[in-house]
Amino acid sequence: MENLFKVDVLPGVGHMEMVEGENELVIHLGHTIDYVGESHNLSKPAIDAQQPEIPETVGKYRIFQHDMVSGEMPYNIDDSDTQAKLAELYRQDKSGELENGHSLVIACSAKLDFDGDILADSPLSSNEQIVMLINGGGFMISDEPPLKWLYLRMSEELGRRVFVPRYSAGINHPFPRALYDIHVAYMYLLDRGFRPEQIVVYGISAGGNLALSCLLLLDMLQMPTVAGCMLLSPYLDLTMSSESWQRNKDKCVLPYVPNTSPRSLPRIYYGPTDMSDNEFASRLACPLLSPLYGNIKCLPPIQIHVGGHEVLLDESVEFVKQVEQANLSHGNGVAPIELLIYPGKNHYSLLRGKTQLDKVYPTMRKFCDTL
Repeated sequence: MENLFKVDVLPGVGHMEMVEGENELVIHLGHTIDYVGESHNLSKPAIDAQQPEIPETVGKYRIFQHDMVSGEMPYNIDDSDTQAKLAELYRQDKSGELENGHSLVIACSAKLDFDGDILADSPLSSNEQIVMLINGGGFMISDEPPLKWLYLRMSEELGRRVFVPRYSAGINHPFPRALYDIHVAYMYLLDRGFRPEQIVVYGISAGGNLALSCLLLLDMLQMPTVAGCMLLSPYLDLTMSSESWQRNKDKCVLPYVPNTSPRSLPRIYYGPTDMSDNEFASRLACPLLSPLYGNIKCLPPIQIHVGGHEVLLDESVEFVKQVEQANLSHGNGVAPIELLIYPGKNHYSLLRGKTQLDKVYPTMRKFCDTL
C-alpha cells in the first residue's frame, strides 16, 4: 500500500493503465479528504511559475490574462439572489476591484497542423472548431499544473485546440464566482472573433455542472448557445437526491456527505448562508446550481459519458430521460442527446487508463465532427 501513494494520478491520466490496488486507494483517499481543510482551500488558479516543462514534441500551451469585454451586458435574470450576486461581481469587475481577474489556457498538440499562431486567442480560420474545457475539481480548483498534459492529450485526440477558462473557486470564492468567470471567458472568445457555432463546451465533473449552468445562463440572457456540449461524469444535481449516491457510495471516489453537513461540497460551493436545511435544499434546486432542473429546450446537442459505479450516475440518466421525454412531447423540438455508460467504472477510473480513454475520446471526436 505504501508504494501506491507514489502513483502519479494526474500527468498519467489517459496514458497508463491502473496498477493493482490503485482504484481502492483513491476511493479511500476520496472518502477521507477534508474538503474544508487548509490544504484544500484552493481559491485561485495555479501560480504560473509552477507550470510544468512540456517538450514541444508533445505540444504547446499558453496562459494569458484577459479583461471583461468592454460594455458587456449587465446581468438580468429571474433568480433574484443569483442576480444580486452576479451584479455585484459585474460591478467589481468593471471597477477593477475583482480579486484574481480572468485568465485562459490555450493548448494545442504538436501532432496537429494549423496555419498561423496556434496559441492565438482568435480563430485560425473562419470555420475552426475549438473545445472550451471546463475543468472539475469539486468546485475547489480549476487549473493545476499537471493538467496541462491532459489538455494536450485532449487536443491531440479531439483534433482541435483546447481553451480552458481558469475560474476562481474554493471557499473564498463561493457561487456564482466560478460561473461568472466562465461566462466572461465565453464572452471574451466571442469578442475575439469566435462564433457560438465554432465552440464545443466540454465539462468534467463539477465542470459539467458549470458548463450546463453557463449554457442555461446564456438562455436567460437571450444569447445564442454553442454548437454542442460534451459532459464527463457531470455533477448535475446538488440536492444529491439520486439513489446512486447511496447505491454506489462504496464504489466511487466521491464521498457521500449530506447537505445538512457544513462539509458537503454543495454547501462549500454555495458559501455561508443562514438558511435552514429545508430552505437550502430548495435553493439547491435552482437551475444555475443544479442544471438538472433547468430549461432543457434551450440546450444544444449533448453527449454524456458516465461510469456505472458513479454516485452521479442516476442524475445523468434522469437528465437524458427528461430530454427524450421533451422530444416526444414537442415533436423532436429539443436538441439530440447521447448517453454512454461504462460498466464498472467510477468517478476516478473512468479517467484512468489508455484502454478506457481510447473508447471515450474517439466517441467525443465523432460527436464534434457531426456538429
